[in-house]
Amino acid sequence: MGIGMYCEICGGRILGRGHRVVVEGSELTVCDRCKDLGVEIKNVKVKVVKKVARPKPIVEDYEVVENFHEIIRRERERRGWTQEELAKRIQEKATLIRKLENREITPEKEVLEKLERVFGVKLRERVEDVKVESPKSLTPTLGDVVVIKRKKRS
Repeated sequence: MGIGMYCEICGGRILGRGHRVVVEGSELTVCDRCKDLGVEIKNVKVKVVKKVARPKPIVEDYEVVENFHEIIRRERERRGWTQEELAKRIQEKATLIRKLENREITPEKEVLEKLERVFGVKLRERVEDVKVESPKSLTPTLGDVVVIKRKKRS
C-alpha cells in the first residue's frame, strides 16, 4: 500500500505503511518522521480510489426557436387554458409559464420537451455544424495589417 505514497507534510516518500494523523482538524497520510506532528488515528484502513474517466457530457445540437414565447402563448390560448392550467398539465409552476411567455427566461430541455408534447409543436430547431476554413496561418502578416500608400512620381 505504501508504494508510491508521499508524506502530506514533508513530501518525502513513505516507505512501508503510512500513518493517518489529524493535524489542525485535517486528516493526513504522513511518514514515520512526521507522525508525531499530529494525533494518530488508529485502525483506519486507507483506501486508494482510482479516478474513473467520466464520459463527456452530450453537447446538445438544438436551439430554442426565436419566437418560443409567442408559440407557447398562442397554443395555450388556442386551447382556452390559463397559465395555471398549462402549468398543472406539465407539472410546473404557473410563474414559470408567465416568465416563459414574457420571455424573461429560456426554457430548459425538460420543460421544452413537456411543452412540445402537450402542444404537439416543435420549440427547438437543429443546429448544423458550421465548418470554417482557416487561413494558412493564424498570425497576420505585415500585408494583412498595413496599407501602403505610394506617392505618385511624376
